Formats: sequence, C-alpha cells, structure tokens
Amino acid sequence: MPDADKRQVENVVLLRQKLAEVEARRGQQDRNISPQTWQEFLDVSRQLELAEELVRQVCVEITAEVNQVRDRIKTTLEEYNHWREQMRQVEGFFLANIVRPGHHLKAAIRQREFLESEYQRLLAGIQQEKFASQQELEAEMRLVLARGDLAEETATEEQEQEELLEEDPFKKIQEMSVDDLVEVFTREELIREFKRVVLPKVHPDTSNTPPEVFKTVFEVYQKADPLLMEAYIVEYRGEIQTKKEGDVLENLEGARKTRGYFLRLISRLQNRLERLKREMSPQELENPHKVEEDMKDQRREILRRIQAEAEQILYWREKIESLVEQYQQRRGQGKNDR
Repeated sequence: MPDADKRQVENVVLLRQKLAEVEARRGQQDRNISPQTWQEFLDVSRQLELAEELVRQVCVEITAEVNQVRDRIKTTLEEYNHWREQMRQVEGFFLANIVRPGHHLKAAIRQREFLESEYQRLLAGIQQEKFASQQELEAEMRLVLARGDLAEETATEEQEQEELLEEDPFKKIQEMSVDDLVEVFTREELIREFKRVVLPKVHPDTSNTPPEVFKTVFEVYQKADPLLMEAYIVEYRGEIQTKKEGDVLENLEGARKTRGYFLRLISRLQNRLERLKREMSPQELENPHKVEEDMKDQRREILRRIQAEAEQILYWREKIESLVEQYQQRRGQGKNDR
C-alpha cells in the first residue's frame, strides 16, 4: 500500500478511536453532557467523515485502475484467441496437406521397396533351384503380394495412432506454465462460476453472441483451461463498481485485492500470449497466406512422388507375376539340356 494511502487509513482508525472515547465520556455524563464534549464529538465526527471520504476517493481511483486492467485482459484474450486460431488453421492445413499425404508417400515407398526386394529374392530362388514346383513358387508369390498390401495398411494404422496422440487431452498442459496451474478458485468452483457468468452470455439460446465466439468460449470450457476461464469470467462480469455501502476500510482492502488479482491475471495471460507467439514462425505471424501457399507446393510435390511410387509398385507387381514365366522357361531349358 502506498504511504499516502496508508496514512489515510491510519488517520481513519485514529479518528474512530477518538470518536469511541468521546462516545464513552458522553455516556458517562448521561444527561449532563458538557458543551465541550458535544463540540469535541461534532469535530471528531466531521473529521472522520472527511477522512473516510478521502478513503472512498482512493477506492474510486483503484476501481478505475482495475477496470483499465480488465480492458487489457479483454484485449489480450482477444489477441490470444486470434493467434491461437491462426495457429490452429496452419496446423490443420499442415495436417491435411503435408502429414496425411506424407503418410501415404511413406506407405508407398515401403510397399515399393518391399516388392522390389522380394522380386530379387524370388528371382534368386528360381535361379538357385530353391522351388521344387511351380505351385510352391506361386504360393510364395501370393504371400509376397499380400504382404505388399499389408505394408500400406500398417502405415495407415501408424497414421491413425499419431492422430490419436495429437488429440491427447494432456497436450494442453504444454501450453501452460506453473503459474497457470495455480488457480484462484478450486477447479470445481471455477467451472461453476464460468457456467454461471460466461456461458449464458455467449450461448445462442440466451444471447446474440456470434456463433464463432460461442465456439471459442465453449472450447475453453471443454478443455477446462483455468487461465482462459478466469479471463473470460473477468470479461463477462462486466466493469467493477465502487462499493458505496459498507465499511470504507473493508471496501478499500477489497479493491486492493481485486487490483492485485487482475494484475496477476493480465501478467499470466500476457506470458501465455508470448509463449504462443514464440511457437509460431515469423512467417506464420507475418504472412500466413504465404505459409499456406508453400504447403500447397509441398503437397503437390508429395502427390507427384506418390504417383511415381504407385507406378513403380505396379511395375514390380507385374515383374513378380512374370516370375512364373521365367520359372517355366528355366525348367524348359533344363529339360532340353538333359
């Protein structure tokens, strides 16, 4: 507490003590209250009123400061949501244009390499007379071709597993600092307060809030993100009003606590925003459309590679299927030699 505010509080306490002493003397004098006591009572009462009014002015100033911080919380929350949505769009674009086609390319390469390797193995087996009959060779060929299809299926399963990991609910912890996890309320109280204060003011059935705002707010509720929930509660509670009723010193203490809480909240929110921006590349921040165009170019290159691998896969399958003819030719040559 600043020294000036502290002195005002101390002055109120001191005048209250004096007034209590004068009240006590007045009670002792019963009906024969001296003019001096009456005058002292009036003087101290007037001084106390003035002192308490000064404290009320301090409360007004603190409340104005609190509402300024609330505006900063609201602005920072909007900025955070803007960049988080942009990052999410880039991530989604990356998943659709790079990751998923990349999985298919990986599967195609694996399938082509397997078929090429197996062709060489089967060909060597024919040349080394490892197959006692054409039926044995054909059975081995069918097994190889079936395994070639399995290579693609395995890559698809790996892709699905990676996507499940991306949806891991604990991933959100990576976005939080230790300060984020120190909640002002318990998690249950925070969720109840969020449902009471925020959801009715953004839900389509109870407000005129745009659907995209409700979607963003509801996502925060589903993830139970403590920091963002607190920020939304502060925003949707509205501006803080100076208390006109009650004890001025208690009101001052309450205003000071609210200011402290708001200042800690804006600090945590700004830290979260800065961490988010650090996770984004300069190009994502400055020119997200250029990032998307670059990813489209990469996707076209991946698709071109997939097409080339598909042609090679078809080529090696046909080569494997032609091994029966090579086997027959070799056996025919062996008979002629005999």
